[in-house]
Amino acid sequence: MRHGSSSRRGRGRGGNRSNTPNKNKVYDSSGPDVRIRGTAYQIAEKYETLSRDAIASGDVILAQSYLQHAEHYQRIISTWNEANETVQQKNTQERTQAKNGNQYNDANEERELESA
Repeated sequence: MRHGSSSRRGRGRGGNRSNTPNKNKVYDSSGPDVRIRGTAYQIAEKYETLSRDAIASGDVILAQSYLQHAEHYQRIISTWNEANETVQQKNTQERTQAKNGNQYNDANEERELESA
């Protein structure tokens, strides 16, 4: 007997995961002539180092290629930073609204007590 897809339980660890990126995620990067494994920060730093080494050895084209790879991982990092800023702003607004809401409720309670 087949069950409809809607009656099946989902796989995984539940649907309560947030959309915040994992900064500790390990990436495999296949560059022009190297393979690098690490976090986005580590890979970007490694490609920048390889670019400096290529410039020192006189290979400007290879250096540019390494810089393009580093730029890709820098974009990933900047996306994370933007997401964090957005979350922080949202949290600050929620705290401010909650604080203002509590002050408004306290003021209303004081007026009610005075009029009674």
